[in-house]
Amino acid sequence: MRAVLGLALTVGLSVTLAACGSSTSVAKHAKGKGARRALPTAIVPVSRGAEALGPLQSNGLFAVLAGNASAQGVFTYDLANHTEVDSFSVSNLATSVTELPSGVIAVGLAGNGVGAVDLYSGSGHQIASIPVADPVRALAVGGDGATIYVLMNSSGGRAVAVLDATTRLASTTIPVDSQTVAVAPSLHDHELYGLDATGSVSVYATSTGQRIGSFAVGHSGVDLVLSPNGTQLYVLKGRGGIRNVAVVDLATERNIAAVAAPAGSVSLQAGLSGHHLLELASIASAANVQELPVS
Repeated sequence: MRAVLGLALTVGLSVTLAACGSSTSVAKHAKGKGARRALPTAIVPVSRGAEALGPLQSNGLFAVLAGNASAQGVFTYDLANHTEVDSFSVSNLATSVTELPSGVIAVGLAGNGVGAVDLYSGSGHQIASIPVADPVRALAVGGDGATIYVLMNSSGGRAVAVLDATTRLASTTIPVDSQTVAVAPSLHDHELYGLDATGSVSVYATSTGQRIGSFAVGHSGVDLVLSPNGTQLYVLKGRGGIRNVAVVDLATERNIAAVAAPAGSVSLQAGLSGHHLLELASIASAANVQELPVS
């Protein structure tokens, strides 16, 4: 980590995460059956204990949530320079991170039966803390740039709160499959895609909350994200050390390609042009974000 990390974080977080350090090791690729293997076009070492990756911004920066049960932080990295540029401490209940086009960073929290979404400026100033009904599992930004889809572990299974970051109110709650691990909205927020742990994607109408379809993408779903033009889904899946990304054509709801992913991949985001993916690989001894071509 940078020498000034201690100034950006609280003392407890600085000591804990500085002991971990940013990884300089590369998580090796584990080629899934039938998956095309591609060499990464960029590798950015990130803090060990990384667990969630925010979307790539137009300025080439992305945010990563990293830490452990006692200390968590949000770290911002420059994809082009492969360097950390900022960091700030967050609640040790943090489970997820995303970033709005405005630069506002949202962090999901999971407490004992309760949850919240904390909003921060890019420099780490807390703007608001918005309670939600249940512990937060994952976050996704809507196509309008102001809506946050909050996947929660509800008492009855899983649900998604639709949160307006401007008014800071949740207008809708959408019940989703009890095994849902990640969600991604369609380009114009009319539909919501929910990936479950078995590798099935359910489609929900955001206006009514009803499930209107489903399709299979393989097995062992981990994460998913929409392509920038809204025509494809990228779905991270795999068992054990094997990971790959299914490229799904939404017009036909069929897999059209598979790209091998780094071992230990836990999160992914689309590149700005649609020709690359960012994948967060996190294992016990190291973590990094790799930029991989998909076309």
